[in-house]
Amino acid sequence: MGMEQPALPSFDLGSGPLMPDPFIMETGKVDLAVYTSQQRFDVEREIFGRVWLNIAETAEIPNAGDWIVRDVKVRSSSILIVRGKDMQVRAFHNICSHRGMKLVWDDKGRGGRFSCPYHAWMFDSAGDLLHIPDEGCFPHVDKKASGLTPVRCDHWEGMIFINLDAEGTQPLADYLGPLTDKLKNVPFASYPYTARVGSLIDANWKLAIEAQCEAYHVRALHSRTVSKMLSSKENPFVHPLHVEFLGAHRMNSVPRNPDYELSPEKLVQAFSFMNAQQMVIADTGAQDSPDETFAGHPDINPTNSNLWGNDQFVLYPHFIFHLSLGGWWLHRFWPIAADKCYWEAVYHFERPQSLRNQFAVQYSLALNRDTLMEDNLALVQQQEVMESGAKKIVQFGEQEALCKHLAAVSEAAVNDAEASRIAAQ
Repeated sequence: MGMEQPALPSFDLGSGPLMPDPFIMETGKVDLAVYTSQQRFDVEREIFGRVWLNIAETAEIPNAGDWIVRDVKVRSSSILIVRGKDMQVRAFHNICSHRGMKLVWDDKGRGGRFSCPYHAWMFDSAGDLLHIPDEGCFPHVDKKASGLTPVRCDHWEGMIFINLDAEGTQPLADYLGPLTDKLKNVPFASYPYTARVGSLIDANWKLAIEAQCEAYHVRALHSRTVSKMLSSKENPFVHPLHVEFLGAHRMNSVPRNPDYELSPEKLVQAFSFMNAQQMVIADTGAQDSPDETFAGHPDINPTNSNLWGNDQFVLYPHFIFHLSLGGWWLHRFWPIAADKCYWEAVYHFERPQSLRNQFAVQYSLALNRDTLMEDNLALVQQQEVMESGAKKIVQFGEQEALCKHLAAVSEAAVNDAEASRIAAQ
């Protein structure tokens, strides 16, 4: 018996209402060339230049003058994100107005003033050009017009988004669509301890996202890591507890295995799980104060299931975050080429209160890293044989609803971008 399909709303990427591709949503069949074609990748590259992209968190720049740098390689862009004296978060292209040198070479810092390492032109946190050495040699330079090039920037629930389309007018709230009013006042700040991992993957960026959007593969690919934590007798293929389409975005509730028990043969794992809540097997009754956790929020675990493990939100085009009882974590997938992407993940835990907690958190991170490495290694094999042309389509099942929806939204977005390009010609 098929799974019940959620409602399918329209979405808007800034050019007007679109609908996810109906053929893909009905059949689950997707042209395999979307993962290998250079022509397809070129259009997707254009899309990354005009939609909102998640790039950082406001907690990374808590004080006036704090700054970070993030790269968007698919657009050949380096982005400087800084908190000004007025505490506003702003973003600029990280390029000097003098000779086009990369202005800031470090990943992060503080101070709010930026001196180009090439010729020492200096800018402030508002992007204004403050100083030109030997300024008399530049009689035709307009300092007021020669500040840093701004990038549209906004934030939602502590997450910073940028839009590289200088001519675009769509507010972030409109882009988020139904997500805009969800997750208000969720306790992200309750998990301030972070750990970061990342990896270059020789695979298409959409394949990498899809691997995180379905649990159908858990029993096979993750048999040595997390399969027993998620796969149960009642739900062996880890069907989601809930699926919801949110405009261009989507979410699902991931179940856990209620019968999972710590093995006495894995003493380190047992010690770790007893000393820090492990994210993927969180028990919704494990905390005395659920209102202080994600589980106490009305938009989390919408079915109120005691089998709930975490809620996963997948934002088009490249951003995923999970909310569980024991913390939260995020993924960003950055296209580089048709067959290459960069994956980054940030894990958020409660601040460890003891060495036991510290060890347990590090074990939890290692387990998640190992599980994701299983995914990433598989993606390389997948991309390699896809290039052969032996198969013409991929076929998503109903339990892979988030993958299907991502493919349908992507198809509609690409068709819209191509139609706009033709019209412009």
